[in-house]
Amino acid sequence: YGEVPERSKGADCKSVGSAFEGPNPSLSIIKLMSKYSESVLNQIKNKLSIVDVVSSYMKLDRKNGRYWGLCPFHSEKTPSFTVVENNGGFFKCFGCGKGGSMFDFVMELEHVSFIESVQILAKRAGITLVEQTPEENEKAKKRKTISELYNKIQNSFHSLLLNNVKAKHARDYLNNRKITESTIEKFVLGFAPDDSTWLYNFLTKHGYSDKLLKESGLFSLHYDKLPLFRNRIMFPIRNWQGDCIAFGGRNLISDKNVKYINTPDTIIYNKKDNLFGIYESLEYIKKYEEIIICEGNFDVLSFHQAGLKNAVAPLGTALTQEQVNLIKRYCKKVTVIFDSDNAGQNALIKALLLLQKNNIDNHVVTFTNCKDASEVLQKYGEEELLKQVKNSNHGFNYLVHLALKRYDIREPKGITSVFKEVKPYLDNTSSELERQHYISYLSETLKVTEEQLLHEYLKDDNGIEKKDFNNKKNFTSIIYKPGVELNALLYLIRHHVQFNTFKKEIKINMLSDKNALTLYSTLENASRADVNDESLIINMIDDSELKQLVLTAITMNMYQDEDHVFLNNAINEIKLKNLESDRKRILSLISSFSNSLSDFSELRDLLSAKDDLDSEIEKIKKNNYI
Repeated sequence: YGEVPERSKGADCKSVGSAFEGPNPSLSIIKLMSKYSESVLNQIKNKLSIVDVVSSYMKLDRKNGRYWGLCPFHSEKTPSFTVVENNGGFFKCFGCGKGGSMFDFVMELEHVSFIESVQILAKRAGITLVEQTPEENEKAKKRKTISELYNKIQNSFHSLLLNNVKAKHARDYLNNRKITESTIEKFVLGFAPDDSTWLYNFLTKHGYSDKLLKESGLFSLHYDKLPLFRNRIMFPIRNWQGDCIAFGGRNLISDKNVKYINTPDTIIYNKKDNLFGIYESLEYIKKYEEIIICEGNFDVLSFHQAGLKNAVAPLGTALTQEQVNLIKRYCKKVTVIFDSDNAGQNALIKALLLLQKNNIDNHVVTFTNCKDASEVLQKYGEEELLKQVKNSNHGFNYLVHLALKRYDIREPKGITSVFKEVKPYLDNTSSELERQHYISYLSETLKVTEEQLLHEYLKDDNGIEKKDFNNKKNFTSIIYKPGVELNALLYLIRHHVQFNTFKKEIKINMLSDKNALTLYSTLENASRADVNDESLIINMIDDSELKQLVLTAITMNMYQDEDHVFLNNAINEIKLKNLESDRKRILSLISSFSNSLSDFSELRDLLSAKDDLDSEIEKIKKNNYI
């Protein structure tokens, strides 16, 4: 059956956790430096711009010398996410607080470990990484092997659909559904034979182990050698980069079998993070900043075939937050088109609420005399599909009219019921101006005053009036003003080559600021591990809040320039603080001293120590301290 995929190296990899997962970033960086030289990381940063890396995931606009965009990690309408290109580059969100280097950005969005983010960016930069730890090497081999396997099996399924005599009924099925050859090619559609042994024999013959095949997601969970997909149209599920990471299979056997099945979650695939058609749609989504979310794979094919090439579909689940995060990278407007049955309408309502919660402009299309896009295409053709899609309705308006079909607003309870149906949408609206617009629209529709609706809205679920309208936490930006100790250490994070000079003068027991102590220890660990890269040093900071403080200081260009006077003044101020503390302690001892002659020698020593401290304090104040 089809072309034989060659066995990739490491096909019998041992499954292990990432060496860089866990609560200790300092240890992770030290391990990283034992694997890759720092020059390799500098090569990556020299070849890749953080602006280009971030822009490949989301839209950035240049304003006042910086790049700004809507944060991909939390919901917002006004951009608070910024990218700075200096010193290899950093990103920072002043809304949710997340920040870091290009490696951190990839870690967050791709849900990978630090070392895996280095590998992803190295591949993009065309840099070969060597000397991985055995554990990470095994995991990387497994990911690579399964990824290569999926890409090759995708081509095998595709070849079977196009050429194999046993796939004729599959080709006929696609033809009856008006799916063209160009669409089949674009989505690399395939066919899985109705043969219970071919796939296992096919792959083990070419060196793939039983253990790896069991973890690949291509076989039954209960019968290791039985293919998961048999006699099915195969839909390759590709990530935004174009790699095949899973399959969806449309049943061709009988109505008794499940119509659609998808690959289970694997080391390279999680259904909640991906969308069918995202790779095929990406160019158009970026261009027009709009996306169509429909329910099924055939709907996606129908839209693309009709010229609406920005259509995607969830993978057998309701729309998830992770999928919305993926969408938010590229577009501002979403049109939802789900089936007209109860399950489809329930999924549509949940999708609208989730999109509204994420501040995404949402619209709905309903079809006349057809339940979905595929049926419109099959019965009436591409022109009719385009015509019906143009008649979209705003998400809130749609929910209102959906509720009006269910309840009789001529009755008081009917009005209350309609309001309760749409209230969750109002709750998920962050803008009070926008919410007021919806209340005005609802007021006109229900023939009640805005004041009545507002009064009703201000009640909680138990009918008790709430005190505040928004009922949401207000986040106030607080400018942190660090003391001299933390100021000095923040400066040294940016100019760590001066840390040895600082350390000769200031020992760790001379510090009292908790955050300064943490940064001092971080710089000592970095020095011992011979880590000199700024982004790596920052990743060694265990305290996440402190790490964000450091990134904020960098993003705001604090401590950017070398300033030896600043550091010398800080050193002397810390010294002076410690000397004055010691002097105060000695004065306390002297004042409480006994008049006994036996204690005279000890008193003399204390007075001598006080004189020495006075001399040092005067010297710092007079000659050095500003």
